[in-house]
Amino acid sequence: MKPASVRVVVSGSAWMGGSLGSVESALYRMFEQANDEVIFVVYSISGASEMLFKQFVAMLQRGIRIRMIINRFADQHISVQRQLRQLHQAHPNLMQLLSFTPPQEQADLHAKVIVVDRQWALVGSANLSLRGLMNNHELGVVVEGSVAAEIGRAIDVLMASPYAAPVQ
Repeated sequence: MKPASVRVVVSGSAWMGGSLGSVESALYRMFEQANDEVIFVVYSISGASEMLFKQFVAMLQRGIRIRMIINRFADQHISVQRQLRQLHQAHPNLMQLLSFTPPQEQADLHAKVIVVDRQWALVGSANLSLRGLMNNHELGVVVEGSVAAEIGRAIDVLMASPYAAPVQ
């Protein structure tokens, strides 16, 4: 595996125009590079769901496995719940969908992480929403190499925890 490299990505107009890449373009580039698996750790999916769901469908049609753990699935917008369930039902062998629901109301899964083939990871503050990917002033890092694999292993632990349950 190649050594780790790190690149800063941002969203929001105050950061744009410099030498920094955008969160959105980094995300789409990672999706296009995917060959096997894309892992999502999600606090919230909202306004950007239409364009994201198109990406989900395209990846699933290419045979890319999607593993997603989402904070308190039942609290996500009903249209997001419906679309994710439909994708899971249409691609049960490719789409794993978990809800993170700890017993304490004050404890959420607040991480925002996407790992592609355990070679690239986007770790940042942006939710999967139109505001998070474009309008809010968010910052993230794209890591490549052994650190991305380590992040993937950390997510495996989270997905195996008693707080992670398959969405029915």
